[in-house]
Amino acid sequence: MGALKKRMRRALHRFCISSPQALWQRYILGFLFIFATISVSHWATLATIKAAEDDAEVLSVSSRQQMMSQRIMFLLTEAKHGHTANIETSLEDALDVFETSHNALVSRDDLSPELQALYFDKQPISLDAFSRRFVQLVGIAASAEGEEAEELHAVLTRWGTHELLVSLATASDLFRQSSEARIKRLHFIQKTALIAALTVLFIEALLIFLPAQLSVNRAIHRLERSKRRLKSSMEVLRNRNTELISARQELMRAANHDALTGLFNRRAVYEHLSAPGPSTQGGDFTRCIIKMDLDLFKEVNDSLGHHAGDRVLVHVARILKDVSRPGDFVGRIGGDEFVILIDNPKDLKMIQDLCQQIISAVGKPITLDRVQTKIGASIGFTIAASSDATPDQLLIEADLALYEAKRGGRSRACAYSNALAEEIETRRILFNEINAALEGDQFEPYFQPQVYTETGEIYGCEVLARWRHPERGIVPPATFIAAAEEAGMIHQIDQIMVEKGLDALEVFREMGVHVPAISVNASPPTLRDPHLTDRLLQAVRARHLPPSVLTVEVLESTLIENDDDMALLTIENLSKAGFSVVLDDFGTGYASMSNLSRLRLDGIKLDQSLVLPVPEPRADSIISALVTLSSNLNMRVVAEGVETPAHFKTVRRLGCDVVQGFGIGRPMPKEAFIQWYNTYGAQQIRTG
Repeated sequence: MGALKKRMRRALHRFCISSPQALWQRYILGFLFIFATISVSHWATLATIKAAEDDAEVLSVSSRQQMMSQRIMFLLTEAKHGHTANIETSLEDALDVFETSHNALVSRDDLSPELQALYFDKQPISLDAFSRRFVQLVGIAASAEGEEAEELHAVLTRWGTHELLVSLATASDLFRQSSEARIKRLHFIQKTALIAALTVLFIEALLIFLPAQLSVNRAIHRLERSKRRLKSSMEVLRNRNTELISARQELMRAANHDALTGLFNRRAVYEHLSAPGPSTQGGDFTRCIIKMDLDLFKEVNDSLGHHAGDRVLVHVARILKDVSRPGDFVGRIGGDEFVILIDNPKDLKMIQDLCQQIISAVGKPITLDRVQTKIGASIGFTIAASSDATPDQLLIEADLALYEAKRGGRSRACAYSNALAEEIETRRILFNEINAALEGDQFEPYFQPQVYTETGEIYGCEVLARWRHPERGIVPPATFIAAAEEAGMIHQIDQIMVEKGLDALEVFREMGVHVPAISVNASPPTLRDPHLTDRLLQAVRARHLPPSVLTVEVLESTLIENDDDMALLTIENLSKAGFSVVLDDFGTGYASMSNLSRLRLDGIKLDQSLVLPVPEPRADSIISALVTLSSNLNMRVVAEGVETPAHFKTVRRLGCDVVQGFGIGRPMPKEAFIQWYNTYGAQQIRTG
């Protein structure tokens, strides 16, 4: 007995829950069965109601036929005695109702065989023919008179009170029997559908709900076992979750903050710029982007190391946090680049004051490891409606303003404007034209003669760059030199002037034009080229010329602040290689006396701003003092800007060694210089 129960339990288990994932198929099958039985039951109910309504109407019509036959006989009798218009009208109406009802009954499609036989097959006369004959005779009798009327009335009385009435009663009974049979059939169908639906529900409960319950019970048991296992490790998971939350917060902070300064990083700045900002009461929203770059930061890194540079960046970040408002967004987007995003700034003055406050705070001396150093801050800012500008556009505008601030002398703030954008675009076009000019070999040398003040002999000539533009002709250096320096192309122009100047020197000597030396300008980028000396040596040796034929003029604006500066080393190397080095534009305010003592210079070139005022006592005294100083340092003095005989006489009297200026000769192309040389007379200058 126990084995049998075990086999039954195993069979039930295999049948019910061996494959719980397939229960959905049973659910669908059960749903279809239930839907079908309910639909059949519903249809049977509706059909029963419809049939009952229809049969009730038919029974009513059939019963009314008996009543109408008696009414017709009554009205016929009344008409025989009275012949009133009302009686005749009522008789006609009764006949119409009787005939219409009869037609409705005999035209039904669901007449039973018994009704078919009664209405159409009964012998000697069918009910259909009997009824129609009755209506016809009533119509004739209503208009007949005399004996004919009496005979017709007698026949109709016999028919209406006996034969027709019996047939109509029989038809009514047959209609009732047919209705009861049909209702009975529909009740049977409805009852059968209900039993089928209950049976399907029972089967569904056995085959679907029971397996589902068993599967749920098994799942509950498994979950309870899992719960007991998980409960023991819940504390570990809770601790791990805490660690993960902390790690996630750290990752989010690392993703949006600069690791060194703690400020927002470039990604966070870009997201903040992309997000819509709060509007003011008027509905407008403005945003200011302040971009700051540190001046002299590279020197701190180079001289004190990157650790000191990091400390400077942290110091600057602290300054920006202190001076900014609580709602401002402060970030570091590059090495020494910082930004402050201000939503709805109060006014332009507030922004300018903030920029000056930053410049002042950053520019204060910093002590790093007992060494005092100093940096500066250049700032560019732009103000725009956020709906009109993308983050990239705003950052570019702020960057252009910053570039202009650095270009204008650093440690200053500059605002972006349309005029600035146009100016920058103009410079960009000029940069492209200069680059195209370099590729098209459009730069050519002009030569300005230099003569000894005592003898009037040719000392040499300075090689000056001119740009022969294919459309604008000769472009003066004031137009392109600064742009070439800014674009980083001045070094190439300097090299071209060296090559073409030496080529011209060879042509001069071949044509008997005695030019002892030429002078070329060395811009700050050129002077800081560690290979400049080798390049110049290669250039003169390739033409079998000594280094002494080339004088390198160094701009006074080239500040040399450290003993290891590349420019200082280059000057030393040039002097050792045999080239002459002259400090150009001396007296414009940048050079110091210490530079004259520590640099190996062969001479100084007085700026024309010192020469043009002479003869004038104060200007004469300054030039005389400089000549004395240069003589003591064994340096020659070249005076430029000599335009009149009075200038020439004065600088010669004051002891200048060499003169140069429009009074001697203007800068001119190679052919014009040869012509000038052939017509030049030293005696004319001396006696002039």
